[in-house]
Amino acid sequence: MTYISSMLSRDVRLYSNNGSCSFCRRQDSLALLSRLWTPLRPVPLRCNALPWQCSLIPAGGCEAPLIVASVSLSRSYNAIAGKPSVIQFIPALGIIGFAVFGLEPLLRLSRNLFLQERTDWKKSSSRYILTSYFQPLLLWPGVMLICRDLDPLVLPSETSQAIKQRRLSFVRSLSTVLTFAYCSSSLIRQAQNICMGTNDSSDERNMRIDFTGKAVYTAIWIAALTAGGLGTVSISLAGREIFTNFLSSIMIHATRPFVVNERIQTKIKGYEVTGKVEHVSWWSPTIVRVSDCEAVHIPNHNLSVNVVRNLSKKSHWGIKTHLAISHLDVNKINSIIAYMRKVLAKNPQVEQKKLHIRVFLENIDPENQALMAFLRFTLRCFLKHGA
Repeated sequence: MTYISSMLSRDVRLYSNNGSCSFCRRQDSLALLSRLWTPLRPVPLRCNALPWQCSLIPAGGCEAPLIVASVSLSRSYNAIAGKPSVIQFIPALGIIGFAVFGLEPLLRLSRNLFLQERTDWKKSSSRYILTSYFQPLLLWPGVMLICRDLDPLVLPSETSQAIKQRRLSFVRSLSTVLTFAYCSSSLIRQAQNICMGTNDSSDERNMRIDFTGKAVYTAIWIAALTAGGLGTVSISLAGREIFTNFLSSIMIHATRPFVVNERIQTKIKGYEVTGKVEHVSWWSPTIVRVSDCEAVHIPNHNLSVNVVRNLSKKSHWGIKTHLAISHLDVNKINSIIAYMRKVLAKNPQVEQKKLHIRVFLENIDPENQALMAFLRFTLRCFLKHGA
């Protein structure tokens, strides 16, 4: 090709320089035509380069832009040809695009042309079949083709390669399960509507059919989410804390260790909280109003894993006090203890049956010979809320 182009360029220059002589012009024209009609020899293509035919460029023309454009186009073609995965994405994206944007207009046009139906398209059975069966069954192979095209992609590290394989497997299984669940639930819903529409029995049978359909519908989606792993992924990602708090809220509402307006005491991460419960929610944290009127928001998960003392449900208050008696009154200790027991026995707020009242000597200080009588008795709790 280079040889032919150089010959043509030289002949064109000769033709332009000898334009004054008509004979020379005829001779040059004949010579130029004879060279143009010279048979071209095939040139072998290498490295997937695009074939280009020679062009007749007058003398003084700019050949650089044409060469740069041809080289750029050749490099672009080689880059695309060197990455077959990019070309393989086209069928998958075409299927997905047709399922999302092209299938509904095509079916609607065919319905208007062949069936001659002028009813509302959004409420027609054709659109229901399209959105319930055709679109999911077309989207599923598109997703599977994309996963197949990404399979041979090699990542630089083994960890990233393993993560890629796990994600592709998850997408495959999830798309398969969701497609099956969506089509099955649509079929169950359609069968339920048909049964309830043609049933002439009492409302009780319709309620049974409705309840059975909803139960099967819910069971299918729960099984699909469990099999597809969507629940595990959502828990392991951002929804883990929310889901954990929700489960803890269920436990709190079921066991009822405390309710609103009760005083509780707990210790969370070294911070002790004592106050009155103002709000217990399913999703949001529990609000506790402490002694300085400050609202403390405690996640329900922390309340379920830490020790919580319900002060409002405390049946008895233990009171412990120390009395110092002079060594000069040692002979009066027995009478003092007997008198204290008599006073406690007459007090109606002191538990007399279930708990033992003890008034005894605790220790003796050998340095100053001071005796200490330890008084330990239990009273019923009559404290007001918030006191």
